[in-house]
Amino acid sequence: MTKTIPVAEAKKRLSAIIKDVDEKYDRYAITKNGVNKAVLLSSDEFEGLLETLDILSQREEREAIEKAKKEVRSGQTVSFKEIQRRYGLK
Repeated sequence: MTKTIPVAEAKKRLSAIIKDVDEKYDRYAITKNGVNKAVLLSSDEFEGLLETLDILSQREEREAIEKAKKEVRSGQTVSFKEIQRRYGLK
């Protein structure tokens, strides 16, 4: 969930905001004079966003994702139990 707060409030509550971002994965849009100027989010979420951008910037990856989505929509899936059976896994 993204919460919008002015920069003055962000300065006063920075430690609490960082705790929320880290523990609850909250996001904060920081405003100055009513205009969004920055976003504060967890470093884990930021890394995930960068990884997603990297994946989606590669044509081969986008095509593989689209192919997989089509296979799921058409019912071309294998259950976890079937994988276990095929490969002799418990």
